[in-house]
Amino acid sequence: MTRAQQYIQSLMENVAEGQTSTDDYRLTLAKIGRKLAESEDFESEMRSLYKVAGFSTFALAIMWVAERVEADPSKLDYTPEEQSLIVSHFRFAIGDLGVTPLGGGPSSGADQAVAEFTPAPGTQEPPATVEENPEMPTHLQMETAGPIDDSEKASYAPPPGPATGLEGQFAALMEKFVEAMQSGSDQRDGLVQSVLAQSTAMMPEGSGVPDDLREFCAHLVEFLRYITENGFMDDVRVMNILSNVSGPVSLWAQAPPDGRSGILAEGTEILRTFKSLFE
Repeated sequence: MTRAQQYIQSLMENVAEGQTSTDDYRLTLAKIGRKLAESEDFESEMRSLYKVAGFSTFALAIMWVAERVEADPSKLDYTPEEQSLIVSHFRFAIGDLGVTPLGGGPSSGADQAVAEFTPAPGTQEPPATVEENPEMPTHLQMETAGPIDDSEKASYAPPPGPATGLEGQFAALMEKFVEAMQSGSDQRDGLVQSVLAQSTAMMPEGSGVPDDLREFCAHLVEFLRYITENGFMDDVRVMNILSNVSGPVSLWAQAPPDGRSGILAEGTEILRTFKSLFE
């Protein structure tokens, strides 16, 4: 077990009651954490989790934390921000929006994830349900990651039409984040970290994300870091900016690829020049 695996296991097994809407969800998260920690091939397990339908951004969040641990030998204990990031991505993946489902148990999404990612004892691990996602961004892979072959790349390629995979999830995450900001929800701190993590994952040229969305994400990351570092989370100017940039993201995600040109331009320009409102 590597130091990163121990770190991730501790983070996922020590989620307090109330951070998910049911104890079953919390136990599911701990179960995934144990499987990752006990694996002799952490990178392979992360690839499997990444390919479980709906869990790609959850896997990316784990990889992001693992890379921070590997890069900094002084990191011994997880931070509340790191735990909030991973828990919020897990809740987003299984559809846990803070409402206890009928019957009190995990949603079908959680059941499916555990069934696909954690095989029964003595059985061969079945292939994960593959999402229509691009390849896991290379800058978030561990250094020991092997190459992804052409057949895997082809299975990750999104089909024509409205945004799917990371792009579609990003649009949904943005909408949820803006709603939390406008309502003053307790979830907003975790969501801002989720938006930062996913935006950062999509910014590099090798992420497979269209150039206009990559540019938008780069400016969004600068904006979110600025408002969090300077204590502007409750500022009315921030609310106005988010209201004006979230709409273009939703329109972009709903449009077919050949109809997206220019949709993000207004939102990108607002984020590019936002500092003029605070000076």
